[in-house]
Amino acid sequence: MSRQVEELCELCDGTGWRVEERNGRRVGVPCGCRERRGVELALREAQIPERFRHCTLENFKLWNPNDPTLGQAKRRTQEFVEAFPLVQKGLLFMGRCGTGKTHLAVAALSELVRRHRIRGLFVSFSELVVQLQMSFDGSGPTRADILEPVLNAELLVLDELGATRPTPWVMDVLYYVLNTRYMHKRLTLCTTNYTDTANRERGEETLADRLSVPVRSRLFEMCEEVRLYGDDFREHMARQRR
Repeated sequence: MSRQVEELCELCDGTGWRVEERNGRRVGVPCGCRERRGVELALREAQIPERFRHCTLENFKLWNPNDPTLGQAKRRTQEFVEAFPLVQKGLLFMGRCGTGKTHLAVAALSELVRRHRIRGLFVSFSELVVQLQMSFDGSGPTRADILEPVLNAELLVLDELGATRPTPWVMDVLYYVLNTRYMHKRLTLCTTNYTDTANRERGEETLADRLSVPVRSRLFEMCEEVRLYGDDFREHMARQRR
């Protein structure tokens, strides 16, 4: 679970960050009160799935020379990491399956946990919905228990937005999470297979169709779009092995 810095440090007022003047500009630096938190503990608390723990910016493959969005997305993610925490918006990675969206989001989260010991969290939106539904019978964690780390993580990766079939309740949950983090200026990295265009004749849906117009509008405000238009890397690797 992700919690904010528990002790009220006199240097950072419990935020875990100090602002220093370097070369004539203000930069955010981690306070010494973070040092007692080990990297491995912080990574475990981030709950990155085993399948994605290897993901770094260094091993993100620019495998298709005809797809400029791969390099653009990698550079934008690196810029986000270098500017953290003095960034105003998170990132919304958009594109078809297998283009590297989750890889880049996890790479940013892992790098920032290692550099700054931030309290980050990886959440699959589909799994979050299931956990919340299971809380209805009152036998396990409450809705508040489940949402607390999601709402309060310093950096949240919210993976696969739109993967769960939209219902009014699902849309309400997503809007509540996004709006709460937006209001408290907590950065969020989102991934989705949906974009703002769709082929209606083939039954495709836009991101607004899938998540609702209010949710899409909030995402516009809190995240910069990072689009990956290329082919599915997993399909490419499968063809190479044949």
